[in-house]
Amino acid sequence: MAEEKEYALDVIVPTHNHLDMTMRCMETLYSHTGLPFHLIVVDDSTDLTPLYFAQFQKEHNNVTFVHSDEPYKCGNQIFNAGLAHAKTEFVATVMNSVRVEPGWDTIGLQVMKTEDRVGVLGFKCLYPNGMIESAGIKMNSYLPCDIGRDMPSHRLSFVFECDAVQWAFALLRKEAVVGNLEEDVFHGFVGFDDIDNSFVVKSKGWRVLACGLGVAYHTPRATRGDDSGEAFRKNQENGEIFYKRWGLWEAFQKAHPSGGEMQTLPREYWDKYVTEEQEKQNKNLVDSPHA
Repeated sequence: MAEEKEYALDVIVPTHNHLDMTMRCMETLYSHTGLPFHLIVVDDSTDLTPLYFAQFQKEHNNVTFVHSDEPYKCGNQIFNAGLAHAKTEFVATVMNSVRVEPGWDTIGLQVMKTEDRVGVLGFKCLYPNGMIESAGIKMNSYLPCDIGRDMPSHRLSFVFECDAVQWAFALLRKEAVVGNLEEDVFHGFVGFDDIDNSFVVKSKGWRVLACGLGVAYHTPRATRGDDSGEAFRKNQENGEIFYKRWGLWEAFQKAHPSGGEMQTLPREYWDKYVTEEQEKQNKNLVDSPHA
């Protein structure tokens, strides 16, 4: 592996148990990354993950392992811990639930180097079945919708401006994010925080792009997420914080005049509404000659 001075980018991989999933992530990362990189593992596991990386560091000279005995409370806490160890200007975030495809890194980094006001670039995430999970995020009024969801994987294979991106698989410009990732705004690991991060970066004058030419398979909520009622409640609270934080609360109330507070909307109603809005966006994308 390359010496420090030759690194092209850093790669932050958060880990929280699920060692089998982490091992698959490492296998594809080391097989399919064409550029020399510095790996930063940010871990709070209670399984054998620390022992695995103790051996992994003996076999790879590009690894920094950061372990916390206290569980991390939110994604930004993890990102900030990783960024503190970054050696380059550009930092990829790759969850351990991600399996990168060959050449994922090259075009995104070229874009970052060419377009010096791009602060965050999101790559294309595929579901395990090969359909698109997210190729960027578009705000439909107040509602964030994943661009291209459930479309064939070959769609949206270009670079374009978007409103936000998933940070499960993204490329960050260190200058744009260091000092801007707040850790005490949202409930951790239940949604809206990465969309908020994109909005924060844009508010600082940086651009947010999606790059459909960098691809990975992603298993949503596989590391820390769950489908419990408590997680749903916290997601709704995060949504309300996000809407009020960015001047979107009035649009939400107009769309749901009988809902009152966001948390009063039942899960069945919310799931149906979001699905319908996502399908409307997908139809518009299918009709677009660029999709």
